[in-house]
Amino acid sequence: MTADYRLQALEDPTAVIRELYRAHSSDNFPRFVAEHFQKLFESPNAFKRIPTLDVRRPPRTHKDRALVRFRAMVQDTSLSTEMYLSQFSDGSCGGWGMYETEGSSRSSEVDYTNLRECSTLWATSVPGESEWSAQELDGFMHDPSSTSQLVLTTERAYKYPHPDSDHVGVQVKLYDRDGLESFKSTEVVTFVGILSSEPCNLDQTSASPADTPTLHVLFSQPHVPTVLERSFPRIERLPHREGHIASADSRGPSRAAQDNAQVRDELISWIADEALCGDRVAAEWVLLVCIARVQSRHPPLHPPTLTISRFPPPPPIPSTLPSASLPLPALSAVLQLLLPLAHTLPLSLDTLNKSQFVPESKDEDLHAGVLQLPQGTVLLVTEGGVREGQLLERGVFNVRALQDVMDAQTLSYVFPYSQFSFPTDITCIVLSEGRKSTFFRTDLNVPLKAPTTPAAIASLYKPAEEVTLPSADKLAAFRDLVVGARSGKVQVPEDTSEYIQTGFVRERQNDRALAADDLIRQMTIAKLYALSLHEPSLSVDIWRRAKELDDQRKASVA
Repeated sequence: MTADYRLQALEDPTAVIRELYRAHSSDNFPRFVAEHFQKLFESPNAFKRIPTLDVRRPPRTHKDRALVRFRAMVQDTSLSTEMYLSQFSDGSCGGWGMYETEGSSRSSEVDYTNLRECSTLWATSVPGESEWSAQELDGFMHDPSSTSQLVLTTERAYKYPHPDSDHVGVQVKLYDRDGLESFKSTEVVTFVGILSSEPCNLDQTSASPADTPTLHVLFSQPHVPTVLERSFPRIERLPHREGHIASADSRGPSRAAQDNAQVRDELISWIADEALCGDRVAAEWVLLVCIARVQSRHPPLHPPTLTISRFPPPPPIPSTLPSASLPLPALSAVLQLLLPLAHTLPLSLDTLNKSQFVPESKDEDLHAGVLQLPQGTVLLVTEGGVREGQLLERGVFNVRALQDVMDAQTLSYVFPYSQFSFPTDITCIVLSEGRKSTFFRTDLNVPLKAPTTPAAIASLYKPAEEVTLPSADKLAAFRDLVVGARSGKVQVPEDTSEYIQTGFVRERQNDRALAADDLIRQMTIAKLYALSLHEPSLSVDIWRRAKELDDQRKASVA
């Protein structure tokens, strides 16, 4: 019987709501609807039968009032609350985009006791979402040719952090008001609802507002901070099958993996060989920083920021176009292959002086900023495109905004007469040509040790399709290690704590310049080292190895 209800919900969700209302009308009917549809699609297989709304299947490819699921980043929560009739004059159900047609009402008077509120927000495709992560969550193998025929035009592209990229933007209406306060800007949520087209809430002053894709939400599903769920410590997987999408469901019985050290070593070698000209030291630091996240805001325990210095700029590209885009470093493609959320920000004076890095409200409409990214994103900032010139007022403001993200993990939202800072969780890696970053202070500086021959520099900027992939099983193990480590926690046993304190006191006697911040940095690095080995406990041996790695780093930039 459940299968029949599910099929009916997939084919005509509007009819299901009407039937539910006739049988179960109640004061909190939206909550009843949410629970009913959640129950129908609670199993992962049933949930993946719901058609997706995304750049491969944009709004115009779905029929009117189709049931869809939209994995999205909440971009703007400031849209006005709307009123709707929960029951029409004939006793039928209202809401979820159902309206009383002209002439159907037997009375021109509105029963105000049937008025209810629905909240409205704007949501977009998830910025920086990697292709493999989308495939795993959506349950399909992507055929690149499937989107080559589509010309994607998006309403209000300025509400997406990277408006020149393909994306979907949708007006989202929420009828179940329980827990609405939990939706925060940059949060990743999967909304399941009925897709229609309606005038946008943002066009209230317009005489003839244009219709906008609108999702009337039936229920929603939050995502874990890492977007994808992975075990910590890592567990063994079943062998990969051709054509099968590797996912958390591909893991075998819950048996802890015994090869974490080997997988970690192979991962470091792969990052080094494919993106850093074989520099394993720089690759190891990239790994450690990639698994870092905000551990605490009070006191602040933020992910360390990393500069890979002495990173050559991209080779010149013969072009008659004055604004030809420079190639991205191969590290960008490697991070996209390993992480659910990764974005590359190529800096130039033109980008800094003209782009909008922070969200800004204009005419009561929040325009997105380049840095309005989901929590858990790894941001790769490249300075190879920066040339001599003047940094204007907007450029200075943008540099300060990114520095605030690095230092305080906050991003300013600008309003006409004020600005407010909101929490972020963005890990930053900077690639700089000089001895240090041109614009930013970072916690860690690791000089790249690589040849400077034209062939070596070209390999640093090889296109994504030239990155050599490991086997499917090996790549899945790499992802399990990285994503699992991002969700892990490390305990410090008492004997290790005593060893660390005794050693720090001894070192400080010999070097009075050592401060508490140095110990905090060393502890952070040691915990990341343990996480990268999927060790839930910080042993004395891991502490020594992590400290030696940091000591070598400091010596290399002395």
